[in-house]
Amino acid sequence: MFFKKSQLAISLAFTLGLVGCGGGDKAAVVEPVVAKPDPVKVDPVEVNTISLTGKVIDGYVSGAIVWLDIDGDGIFDEQSEPSVVSEESGNYSFNFTEEQALCVPYSTMYVDVPVGAIDEDLGEVTQAYQMSFPPSIEALTDEDIRNISPLTTVIWEQLSLQLQKSGNNNLSCDALKENTELLANLQSEITNVMQNLVAHYNLSTEQIYSDFIATNDSDAYDRAQAIVKGLKAAYKFKQELDAQYPDAEEVRAVIYQDTAKDAEYGFENAWYRDKVIFAGAELIYEQVKLQNTDELDKIDVILSRLDSTDTPWGEESLNGKLTVRDNVYINADRTYRCSSIENVSFEQSNVLYGVYNTSPSVNFSTADECVSANLDTPFERGFSISYTESGSFYQTDFAFRDENADFQTLFNWVNVKDKAADLETQDLVTVLAVMPYKFDDETSIDASFWRKYKTTDNVRIIKTIEGKWFRDTRREDGTMLHECGENGVDWVQCE
Repeated sequence: MFFKKSQLAISLAFTLGLVGCGGGDKAAVVEPVVAKPDPVKVDPVEVNTISLTGKVIDGYVSGAIVWLDIDGDGIFDEQSEPSVVSEESGNYSFNFTEEQALCVPYSTMYVDVPVGAIDEDLGEVTQAYQMSFPPSIEALTDEDIRNISPLTTVIWEQLSLQLQKSGNNNLSCDALKENTELLANLQSEITNVMQNLVAHYNLSTEQIYSDFIATNDSDAYDRAQAIVKGLKAAYKFKQELDAQYPDAEEVRAVIYQDTAKDAEYGFENAWYRDKVIFAGAELIYEQVKLQNTDELDKIDVILSRLDSTDTPWGEESLNGKLTVRDNVYINADRTYRCSSIENVSFEQSNVLYGVYNTSPSVNFSTADECVSANLDTPFERGFSISYTESGSFYQTDFAFRDENADFQTLFNWVNVKDKAADLETQDLVTVLAVMPYKFDDETSIDASFWRKYKTTDNVRIIKTIEGKWFRDTRREDGTMLHECGENGVDWVQCE
């Protein structure tokens, strides 16, 4: 997002992050000395440039490197990606070529704050860290201003996580600017991220993007100071993870405070750390509570661990996929419960079918001892069906436990890893086709849980086994209206 110098203009648009190309040296060629005519005087070619200014703010930071991630890889390429160094009062200024300026709306802007940079509030920086500013999708003009701070950094961190979940991470400027469909899909992600951050920090969008030092905004300043402590610790931890997983496609480290988690786990003003690693077909996730020290580098309590692996399954033409995930969660008494989930899915006739099995939970004294029970006798079994019809997207999920009649349906679809040749996908299709999965079907099925979704344009409607209805509407200004009901006709705003 940009600020116009003439007014404080915030426009929630689409978003994404980006970076680097390579360069090469050409060998020198020695030419024979020959007589040459006097050179012809040629007027210099005028190169049109477009400027962009802003501030680097923690306190105001000078001596930081501000750079544009054009190819979306999160790595600064000095040869191909423009950069400047912030000066007094955190000021920086770019003069982009027209070609570079075209990529500004589609590229994340990063700030590398090195040891030795000057924070005008705290003095010399002794621990390096990084901040960022998400893409804006707005065409760049000479009047635009970008203030890069811990608050804008949180926007990009949260957006990156959402993009990773949807498989749309690490897109370059070239990939984005021509893909209007992808940009439209990203708009909802950005809107949701901004709404969550506004609610979480109790700061308006204007406060998040503003120069909160110049406006003497103490609330935004205090939030930024707390966030930057986490940024510094996360930056250091990510470097350790990069060395530990050199071949990973993506490594993420986020350190933050969260009052909702404090309430859930019974902590007070705690610091939490999320670790996410995408390495080939494997996903590794860990969430911990940290000891509240200056360095934030020691684990106090492990809260959860997930290790998930995807592999192809069944006929290649059906895009079959098997996901196996091992889970570890903390209990209220600080012991740990472990379980495993297998989920196999495939497409047929533009419908996505899925079946999952969850093993019974097993309790252990420590997270490291946790070993999941066998999936031969699942605790819960589930089926899902999703499809698009008449411009709307539909999804229905059913779950069954031992007391439900359909718990033994397709009983042989367990531990399916090596059963692709023995299981007929048509058997699953036949069973699911007679279930009341259509959104308007009377759903009197004996299940422990079911939920149905219908998404049309900017409205999503959900109905549940409890007879509850929910409607989420994205309004023209990007905000969301959450409504509740009991019949799908009469709605009131949810508490």
